[in-house]
Amino acid sequence: MNLLNELAIKHIISVCDIQLDKEIIDNFNVLWINIDDTLSVDIRKHFDRTNQFLLSCKEKGEKVLVHCQMGISRSSSIVLAYLIKFHHENLTDAYDHLLNRRHIAAPNFGFFLQLIRYEKALNSDKTDNKDSIPTESPQTLLISPAIASSEQENNEVNS
Repeated sequence: MNLLNELAIKHIISVCDIQLDKEIIDNFNVLWINIDDTLSVDIRKHFDRTNQFLLSCKEKGEKVLVHCQMGISRSSSIVLAYLIKFHHENLTDAYDHLLNRRHIAAPNFGFFLQLIRYEKALNSDKTDNKDSIPTESPQTLLISPAIASSEQENNEVNS
C-alpha cells in the first residue's frame, strides 16, 4: 500500500476473482470486476463501465492501477478497450502502444477476439473500417518480444 501511495494512485480496477484486502478497499476507490481468465468469459460486457471509470479518473488528473492476478491478460484487455475507444484508431496500434509499456501484455485468445469485435462495433459508423481490424492473426499479435526472441534462440539451439 505504501508503493500505491508513493505513486499517488487513488483508484484501482481489480480484474480478478480474488477480492482485495479490506485495507485497500477502505483507502482507494476500487472497481472490482470478478472474472476468471478463461476463453469463455465475457469481458466485453465490462468495457463500458471500466472505460467510464478510467475516463473519469483521467479527467480529474488522478492515477489508476489496473491489475489482475498476473498482469498479463485481464488487465491488458481492459486497458486495450480503453485505448481503442479513446486513444487509437485500431487494436493493432493500441496493442503496440501497450506492449511498449508492458511487454508481457497478452490477452487470452477469447479476450482478444472480443477486443476485435469491440473495435469493429466502435468503428461501425465509419465508412472504411477494413484497416481497423488487425491483418495479423491473434497468435502473431500476442507474441511478446521476449517470447519471440526466446523462441528464436530455442530454434537456433535446436538447429
